Amino acid sequence: MKKIVLFLVVTAFAVAAAAQETPEPPPPPLGDRAEKLIKDGLPVCSEKIEMKRAALAHKLPVNMTGNVIQIKSERQSCTGQWVATVSREGGFYLGIPWFIGGEGVTGATTEAKLKSFAWTNMQANYEPVIERKATREGLYKVTMLQTTERGKVPMTGEINPAGNIFFFGHFYPLNDDIRESRLKSFQPYLDKSPFTGAAKPAVTVVEFSDFQCPSCQHAAGFLKPILDKYSDQVRYVRFDLPLLTIHPWAYASAVAGRAIWQQKPDAFWDYKKQVYATQDKLTAFTFDDFARGFAQDHELDLKKYDADIASADIQSAILGGVGAAFSDDVRATPTYVVNGTFVDPGSEGKALENYVAGLLKK
Repeated sequence: MKKIVLFLVVTAFAVAAAAQETPEPPPPPLGDRAEKLIKDGLPVCSEKIEMKRAALAHKLPVNMTGNVIQIKSERQSCTGQWVATVSREGGFYLGIPWFIGGEGVTGATTEAKLKSFAWTNMQANYEPVIERKATREGLYKVTMLQTTERGKVPMTGEINPAGNIFFFGHFYPLNDDIRESRLKSFQPYLDKSPFTGAAKPAVTVVEFSDFQCPSCQHAAGFLKPILDKYSDQVRYVRFDLPLLTIHPWAYASAVAGRAIWQQKPDAFWDYKKQVYATQDKLTAFTFDDFARGFAQDHELDLKKYDADIASADIQSAILGGVGAAFSDDVRATPTYVVNGTFVDPGSEGKALENYVAGLLKK
């Protein structure tokens, strides 16, 4: 499983700084409703997990209470750290806040400090855009525009007016279903993503994947037995998550896949198979010719194909999807979200298949 670099760095910095080894006093209670949201928001693991709760070393805004949640497992997709936070106003947050400060972080404005923090700790260039209109929790909404060679990736969060705590992601109302809310935030990008299976599904499986990721290649067939059994009840959506900073041709392959999908949806699935079958032979220098050759072999309109490859709409949809995935706590490729729940696929996808089967029996 390919961990997203941004989250590895931020998790190590933000949560390690937030958690205490032996908290004294113990972490404060968050309430029954918050505990349900934590359960629904964390990954469902195929193997045994060890969970620990800790108090926060950093202070939250006075209207908030939080815990650090640490999970260890033999399954990498289950291992991680989260901060669960509730507000007096009825909000809930589960993710990784950034505690802005530390050596090397400078700036006269909140925007400058955020930019400096990201560069100092992640060597990533962000342009923060802050909407200074208080949310229900008294925070300001932030769009972090990450500059990459492929364009700007918009990520979202909320920051306190003092400018020292950035909640990467979203606050949800405590009475929300976090799984439904998660799917709603992905929906604009799901609508443009390749899909197959049921027209009116009982279960939707979203696979966040990267064409250049070796773990994604290994997992490429996980959905086949599920669709073979339940194609009239299950929809599979492939959500492009090219890791832009570490995979040179991942973005180009995602764009080409969308261009193929828009002309011949059935051909897209053959394209997916061929990319993974030849993954170890492809390079950033050969990929464009490979993809155009595929389009020609499958009798696509090459003029339209070339126009779609250059399409700002396709490119912005993919970059926006990357930002939405990061903002909604997708931390690795491949990642599976089933009806809004993060699900560890288990060995050879068996746990994913069993989880889907269990939902259909209810």
